[in-house]
Amino acid sequence: MSEAQRSALNALLFRTGDQSRDIVLVLATNRPGDLDSAITDRIDEVIEFPVPGEEERLKLLNLYLNKYLRDESNNSKGGLFLKKQPQKITIKDLSEDVLKEAAKKTEGFSGREIAKLMASVQAAVYGRPDCSLDSKLFKEIVDYK
Repeated sequence: MSEAQRSALNALLFRTGDQSRDIVLVLATNRPGDLDSAITDRIDEVIEFPVPGEEERLKLLNLYLNKYLRDESNNSKGGLFLKKQPQKITIKDLSEDVLKEAAKKTEGFSGREIAKLMASVQAAVYGRPDCSLDSKLFKEIVDYK
């Protein structure tokens, strides 16, 4: 443990030694096993959010598909600094069945990992001359990830 980490831990332990009505401390981690026992001893409530199930992954895939690839408001991002508008993306033959298959293949993915997957799909689409997404490209990226 570095000196900075040790100082942060000591400050946390000092501030959380007694109950307080003035301070609410929320800890969030995707690696709960790494928490020191001195910290976990001071946690009153533990709530675990598991990785999304297949239905939730399908909803996330649709959410990020809409955000990164279908969203017309993407053109407004960048404000004054973005002079050139992004090229419009065309989506071809990407059925709900293809998305359901991807939801099955992404078992164990977190919401963040699904967002990164869809950002990779967007990057691959922008790398194509016609700026189009078809089921073949989508499946290739899902299989690669």
